[in-house]
Amino acid sequence: MKLRRVLTGHDDTGKAVVVSDDVVEPADPDFAPKWSIWAADSPLTLPDAGLPPSFAGPLVPAPGGVHVIVLTFPIGYNPDRMFDTSDPARAAAVAREQMATAVAMVPDPNPPATYGTLPGFTGMHATASIDCMLQLSGASVLVLEDTEVHLSPGDWVVLNGVTHSWRNDADEPAVLVAVVVGAHHPGVPLRGAVS
Repeated sequence: MKLRRVLTGHDDTGKAVVVSDDVVEPADPDFAPKWSIWAADSPLTLPDAGLPPSFAGPLVPAPGGVHVIVLTFPIGYNPDRMFDTSDPARAAAVAREQMATAVAMVPDPNPPATYGTLPGFTGMHATASIDCMLQLSGASVLVLEDTEVHLSPGDWVVLNGVTHSWRNDADEPAVLVAVVVGAHHPGVPLRGAVS
């Protein structure tokens, strides 16, 4: 997929201008291609020159920051297929370790593989973010602890720091756009704990 990004800003006279017009290259920090369109680790002040703001990345911004990304789940995408699931707890632990640096997951006191065995369970994770996501094309499956949500083009989902995973059971790539807002999140609640 080729994504064009046009950045605007103001010149030194205050005139609105195009700062850049280029193609965004994808990155793959956590098992599926992603295109970073715009990101900032803190609220911005306008007008500005339109230059990319500070962002540590790779995916989740600092609390109050924002990251606009396009992501694609390839045909047949399922985290379970990336690991030996003959030992579900071990598979989930290995997946959790590999995603930890790329996704900036929040601490999870629950043992790996305690989220059930729905297809995609090995990729279960939560991030310190609110992810507002729109299914653009194809179809994807949002995997929660004991629920699957099938998304079609035009469907929105808002992930409020919940433990989740993804699959693509369709015969075409699943393309989504996400506005990720950094949030404070002390960690995944202990399952079965009374609040």
